[in-house]
Amino acid sequence: MNQQQQLLSRFILAPTADYDESHQLRVRQHLAAHSFSKQQHRSAFKPAAVLISLVPRNNTFNVVLTQRAHHLKHHPGQVAFPGGKKEHSDVDLIDTALRETYEETGIICQRDNILGQLPPLPTISGYVVTPYLSTISPNYSPTLDRNEVDSLFEVPIDHLINPLNIKSHKFPINGHLHDIYSISFSKYSIWGATAQMIKILSLQLWH
Repeated sequence: MNQQQQLLSRFILAPTADYDESHQLRVRQHLAAHSFSKQQHRSAFKPAAVLISLVPRNNTFNVVLTQRAHHLKHHPGQVAFPGGKKEHSDVDLIDTALRETYEETGIICQRDNILGQLPPLPTISGYVVTPYLSTISPNYSPTLDRNEVDSLFEVPIDHLINPLNIKSHKFPINGHLHDIYSISFSKYSIWGATAQMIKILSLQLWH
């Protein structure tokens, strides 16, 4: 079994991990600060999805990431997986992930290439984001929407999911210290919700 098959098998067979308590506490504090009742918690988040695209390279995979445009109101310049909020025309969240990825990057991915998903991630920006893992053609030709994306780049998956590269930082938010993750690669710093998703992927794939 080659390295690509090993990675895919581990993802499919591994028990699903969950986001750490620090992140869950941060979301609960955000809801409390906005006076959402328990009954309102579910409706407090708008559904969204992202695509974690695996590109076959050198008997392993690279992962596609984007840098958001610097003029955007929310998370300008931040490194992210392509994706966005669910539209009424989307059949489901897989449809959302595929559509948003195509609109932002020009990358075509088919439903048949979807391998599975990571746990939905509530964010303090008011979305609950479902990450989907997929393979894409190594010959993809990106066409970036410059209104959304400044650049696109690939990171070897072994670098992304290596626990030694996932740094944890204590950061004060609303009077409490929280764990914030970051991953450095080349000139890029990956943090926020994207790093949270990579942390979960690492728990499932790395051993």
